[in-house]
Amino acid sequence: MQLVAELEAFVPRTVADFADYRKSELIRLQTLNPNSNEEGLLKYIDGQIHANADPGLQVSIKFGDRIMSEYVTVAFLAHALAEATINALLAIGLATSGAEELFSLLERADIKEKWVAGPKSFHSAYSLPKGSALFQTLQHLTRQRNAFVHYKIELEMDGEKKLQGSRLDRAPLNTQITWVRRFFSLPYDLASHANSQLPRIAPLLLYDSNPIQRFAAHAVA
Repeated sequence: MQLVAELEAFVPRTVADFADYRKSELIRLQTLNPNSNEEGLLKYIDGQIHANADPGLQVSIKFGDRIMSEYVTVAFLAHALAEATINALLAIGLATSGAEELFSLLERADIKEKWVAGPKSFHSAYSLPKGSALFQTLQHLTRQRNAFVHYKIELEMDGEKKLQGSRLDRAPLNTQITWVRRFFSLPYDLASHANSQLPRIAPLLLYDSNPIQRFAAHAVA
């Protein structure tokens, strides 16, 4: 939240803000290149200034690495918490229904299938629609987490692609921030969804999400 507030308050420098730099850089380059004319040096300096004055570049330089660091950290932790939650849910549900021997089998399944199909093993009416925003966030989180943890190179030989490789998210910073918020909320929203369908089994799973802001679109009708 502090990082987002800093990003929203950030005011990029304009070309006019580089006036002092333009003068000092001219002096420095004249010292290093005594035979160069001033007009040519200023043209070079002005090119640098216009590039550095680009608002998008300034935002990327100042916030890009920091936002990516948060993105990766939250992706890892949200995935771990979402998997721990479904494992607890399956363990309780299976033990309650007398089918605890199935846990070792279901526990090894893909996390998405655990959340979609796992609870059906003891509650046939359970449903998590794959078209819901809740599942879409889980799907995106899993894809991103796996891309980092199980990274695969993209390999091309003789003009032919041999391996596709991992696809890391290269979205704009604002989009990455939106995903971070969705990742933060996801484990709690999955737990809430489970509790709405399995109130006797999941009432205590992640019941307190403070201070995380919940993602409203995750509510499944």
